[in-house]
Amino acid sequence: MFAFMKEVQARGVACVLGGFILCLSFASDFSYPNINTYLISYMRSTGYNPDLTYADFIFLSSTKTLLQGVSMPFIGALARKIGTRPSVAIGSSLYSIGFAATYFTSQLWFPLAILTLSCHGIAFSFAYATAIGAAQKWFSPENKGLVGSLVVSGYGFGSLFWVPIQTFFVNPENIKAEIDPNCSYVDKDHEERCDFYFVDKDLLEKVPWMFVLLGGIYVVMGILAVILISDPPEDSANFTLIDQEVVERETCTNDLEWKKVGSLSPQEVLKTSIFYKIWFGFFSISLTNGLMGNYSKTFGLTFIQDDHYFAKVAVFLNILNGSSRVVWGLAYDRLGFKQCFMIIGVIVTLITSTLPVLPMIGSNTLTVKIAYGCWMCLLYSVFPGIFAIVAAGVADAFGPDHYQSNFGLLFSQSIAYCATVIILTKVPVIHAVLGYNGMFLVAGGCGVLGLVVVAQAPRQLSSSNSNEGRLF
Repeated sequence: MFAFMKEVQARGVACVLGGFILCLSFASDFSYPNINTYLISYMRSTGYNPDLTYADFIFLSSTKTLLQGVSMPFIGALARKIGTRPSVAIGSSLYSIGFAATYFTSQLWFPLAILTLSCHGIAFSFAYATAIGAAQKWFSPENKGLVGSLVVSGYGFGSLFWVPIQTFFVNPENIKAEIDPNCSYVDKDHEERCDFYFVDKDLLEKVPWMFVLLGGIYVVMGILAVILISDPPEDSANFTLIDQEVVERETCTNDLEWKKVGSLSPQEVLKTSIFYKIWFGFFSISLTNGLMGNYSKTFGLTFIQDDHYFAKVAVFLNILNGSSRVVWGLAYDRLGFKQCFMIIGVIVTLITSTLPVLPMIGSNTLTVKIAYGCWMCLLYSVFPGIFAIVAAGVADAFGPDHYQSNFGLLFSQSIAYCATVIILTKVPVIHAVLGYNGMFLVAGGCGVLGLVVVAQAPRQLSSSNSNEGRLF
């Protein structure tokens, strides 16, 4: 008995570690603000995309997110059939190959770069929920929040490595970005509305090689993840340990107490009201996450022109991005989904709505740098928690049997998120009126709506409560 428990404990810890490494490698989308500045600046210089702007990067991130949102429910069902390790292996391979192939596509037309980098979305659908679900199966249901958050914290900590690696590989001399000479606001009172691009030839020549470097690193990390991630033994795969302390007290009688966990199929989940409440709450916070993921650095460059400053800030942000997920996972185990979401939603809404104040503080001053850093740190202390509480909430609300598919259904909110961001950034009339400030205010408004919707959810999630709250 003790040998069995030690083996379970060791393999369970290894599975969590493998999931952490996997998410660590997949976290390149949290370095999108940095990749945006380098990739767009480089592709403007190749002769194929002279009119490309930072705002066009939304097509890349949106394509990745759309592929992820559309494919995840179906790939989740496929992953359940083919098994955990094959799913992780396929996802890691697609991801690494897509990044490495961007060495070639970045030298040509922007749609080709979108094609290779957006492979991340399909790869994510194979690997992300699979790793979380596998790790949660090894441990007591009372620790779903903690276990899931330890895995997804890798996604937050990822850019702790990727942003500095990208910056110090491409721009070790901290060469300044230069104002777009074609901007209509040059030499006028609203020059802060212009974008700043990198034009140094030596800097730009390193950009394609950056993708080769990253792709190679992701290959190694993917191999480690495949080795470490596994499912529990078949005889306990459909059961969860009720209380580890009970097991420890009663090992002399070999009397393990287990319980069968009820599960809802994707078709049943879509008939419940709680699914749509979680879905909209997830969307409302993801909108802020998406805007920060694409535009936090380009927004900051309008009043702070210091590339190394943003790299240093990114280190702190990604420490918070990872560590806050663990904190919110622990909070979930004690407070539940609803209370955690209400705290996250209130803080994210307030901070996002006040971002337009920052450019008013000054330009390139110590004060505005401190203010920008504080705002970003507060935001990254809170909004990453949505991923930890959703990862645990899916298992509690709908059960473990169809975890990947049901998790994928919630990620369909990314379709709505992408549509919203594209409207905000690519419809000329709307973008001209809103700018960065308007986008942040719209995100704040969505945060308020998310709070109203989730306030109607039950205090504690469970598959029995979800089934009772069927819409039809």
